[in-house]
Amino acid sequence: MPSTIQCIHCGKTLHAPAGMAGKRVRCAHCQREFVMPEPTPGSSDIATSTTLAAPRPVGGHDEMLSRSMLVPMPGMKPVPNASAEEMICRLQPKTLRWMDVSEGLRRYLGRPLSQLRQETFVQYLHEDDRALAEDEFRQAIERGERHDFVLRLQGETGQWHYMRIYTQARYEPNGQVNHVRCNLKDVTGQVRAEQELRRRTEQLTAANEQLRQINQKLKETQAQLVHSEKLASLGTLASGMAHEINNPLAFATNNVVILERELASLLKVLDAYEAGRDELKQVNPERAAEIGRLREDFDVVYLQQNLSRIAGATRKGLSRVAQIVQNLRNFAQIDRAEIGEVSLNELLVQCLGMLNENLSRQRVTVHKDFGVLPLLEGAPAHLNQVFLNLLMNALQAIEATGKPQGRIDLVTRHVGDTIVVEIADDGCGIPAEKMPKIFDPFFTTKPLGRGTGLGLSLSHGIISDHGGRIEVESTVGAGTRFRIVLPLKRAVKQPDTGTGEMPAVVL
Repeated sequence: MPSTIQCIHCGKTLHAPAGMAGKRVRCAHCQREFVMPEPTPGSSDIATSTTLAAPRPVGGHDEMLSRSMLVPMPGMKPVPNASAEEMICRLQPKTLRWMDVSEGLRRYLGRPLSQLRQETFVQYLHEDDRALAEDEFRQAIERGERHDFVLRLQGETGQWHYMRIYTQARYEPNGQVNHVRCNLKDVTGQVRAEQELRRRTEQLTAANEQLRQINQKLKETQAQLVHSEKLASLGTLASGMAHEINNPLAFATNNVVILERELASLLKVLDAYEAGRDELKQVNPERAAEIGRLREDFDVVYLQQNLSRIAGATRKGLSRVAQIVQNLRNFAQIDRAEIGEVSLNELLVQCLGMLNENLSRQRVTVHKDFGVLPLLEGAPAHLNQVFLNLLMNALQAIEATGKPQGRIDLVTRHVGDTIVVEIADDGCGIPAEKMPKIFDPFFTTKPLGRGTGLGLSLSHGIISDHGGRIEVESTVGAGTRFRIVLPLKRAVKQPDTGTGEMPAVVL
């Protein structure tokens, strides 16, 4: 039978099962521990040394008692030890129907206790919180306690307040749940402050993201300015060089053509003299001997055999110089963005002509697989710059491997309403961790002094302006492949949406 006892520390009246005698217990009021003594025969129901308890629902080997196991004694106030401002209640464990409420909670709800006992706790919760509440209370009943969860509870005024709820399941001595005790604390101000802090944090995060995008745009604009100045200087230099070289080149070319023609005539005359040399010996032996001596000294036989070939080779060399000058004149217009119909195959050939010396020196073989392409609408000077940048990168990647020779593959295809250009090399490749950054302005994988970090960034910008895209595949030690996809008709550039979309990169 349960016995009525008093705590030896605070003197509060407690109710405890007789089977707890001789075990260490904790007072439900002062939370201090003591050993419950054995009852003596004839003693009154009021003892002096134990606390009310029932076995814990979890951890059956623990004999320590806790407040979550206490059952209110008969005749006690509905919610004992509650101040006028505290919001405390007892709920039925299965239905969560109100059993008792403190005066503070009753005033907040604005309902008499008799009405509340006909309603459930869940009815006063926000509909979005009801499923959470049922789950939390279920765990409280299963585990004994479930502290610190927040729900929205509607008050008398109809306003929703955030309540931090501490729950405790109270048990009968036989282990059955008697009720669930809840302590509610209004934390609306704190929650709203946290919401405001979260809102401002989100605003700050958005502002930081906007600032990042602005900085990115600033870097791109700076790169474009550097690019424009560079192209303007290069155009002026190339134009001046082409003009200065072209004038004397024209004289030299014309003179070599005339010289080649006149040499042919002169050699014919010399051949006629050679045919009459025997006759001259008979008429004037001394003159014939002198001519023979001069003929040996100047190696006339060699001149007869090689003068025409030398003149032809000189003419061909001047023709190559003229082609280089023409390429310079083409690139002299690189700072202009005139839109017209261009042949990408011809642009690639022009770029190869500009790099012919580098290709020969590094013993790089270029394999061309050009398809039949329609004319494309675009800025030829800018597209030339893109191809030149990619070819230069390919050459430098091959050089970085230290191999005695290399290979570059150029492929063009007409696919639907687009043209695809592929430039692949068997160079050193790009490390995977650097791939996401290769199109960033001023980022370079080359040694200090070998690159500005603008080539790929500007190439990406030019292709984007044409409505196209650049795709990259790279394997360290195997090489890199750039794939450029351009529409036949140059798309009108759309306003920037701030998405920061970057070209496709395949690792």
